[in-house]
Amino acid sequence: MTFELRQNEVSDRIARNLLPKLAALRIQVPILLRWWQRRETEQALQWLSDRDLADIGIARHGIRELARSQAQMDARSAKGRTM
Repeated sequence: MTFELRQNEVSDRIARNLLPKLAALRIQVPILLRWWQRRETEQALQWLSDRDLADIGIARHGIRELARSQAQMDARSAKGRTM
């Protein structure tokens, strides 16, 4: 019985401390995912030659802005799907 009591006591303490962290994580995960996707887009475009970029209408100096605008559009469309 003492073991069960301690186990419940420990789980209550963990739950109390863990819930605010999970709530914060819920907010941060989408931010991290958007950052990761933006980074992946930038890296993929950086690997293309100048000719390939010109073929798709992108200047090398515009890669970062393009990746950011794409990430913002993806975020907006994801918000629309959840509502």
